[in-house]
Amino acid sequence: MSTEPDHRTSFISIVGTNLRDLQMLANMSPPVDDPESIVTVIVSLVHEGNITWTKLQEVDVWATDLSRSPSGRLYAVDMDGQLHFTDSKGGWKIRDLGCPDGLVSLWVASDDVMFVAGDHGERVRVSGTQVDVVRDEQERRLNAVHGCSADAVYMVGEKGALFRYRGQTWSELESPTNYTLLTVLCRSPKEVYVAGARGVLFKGDGDTWEQLNAPVVNITSLAWYQDALYVAAGKDGVFRLGPRGLEKIKDVTLYRLSAIGDHLFGLGGRLVARFDGKGWWGGQVTSL
Repeated sequence: MSTEPDHRTSFISIVGTNLRDLQMLANMSPPVDDPESIVTVIVSLVHEGNITWTKLQEVDVWATDLSRSPSGRLYAVDMDGQLHFTDSKGGWKIRDLGCPDGLVSLWVASDDVMFVAGDHGERVRVSGTQVDVVRDEQERRLNAVHGCSADAVYMVGEKGALFRYRGQTWSELESPTNYTLLTVLCRSPKEVYVAGARGVLFKGDGDTWEQLNAPVVNITSLAWYQDALYVAAGKDGVFRLGPRGLEKIKDVTLYRLSAIGDHLFGLGGRLVARFDGKGWWGGQVTSL
């Protein structure tokens, strides 16, 4: 389909295994702020030579995140509190997770276990047919979720909100900041990175945290690529963590980073960019 001229397109999430096996979630919204008019498209993307794509699904909802399980099945969540997913035959199904205030971020451990962060502080764990929802009394928006196993999962959000799922229960951790946390990356139970507004960036194990040197920018995404931490900071560019802290490596507007195969991918507006450790390639995509 072609993007309508009276709509703007924003690429939100990208997953996959290599340049020829990518899936991407895109929102198409009207110029005026009208969440009810947002349409979400999920496409299969080939990002080499002449970029090609195939539409996999289109829904009249505001989807917020896309994830892929180790088996290759796709999962997405939306602001109506629903989980969209592919079945074993490649068809799409929808499941209501009981969070009408909206779902923001998704991390899939397997086809049987996944975790979802809610717009009003909901911590959701899906295990087979069971859905467990723990609600935040302060209703702080949770912006991101990530884990290194089904028993070691972190969620972060407003006012430094920081939660950990370990074993069978959630616990709120003592946060190293009261600034809003926008992203989390869990490499192991002993190596977790959290980051967010005004350049807050910490490395820790959940109990103790070390602040890392960073400029005063809003850090929106973290990715581990070629044995280094990479950071997206929107209009302020892309950074890499070095011995002295974050160092800018690219002056480009990217809000989401994902390490896929041999490349680091970045999304910003209509821009899809990839990095091979030496140089960047990509550009604006004008239609889907």
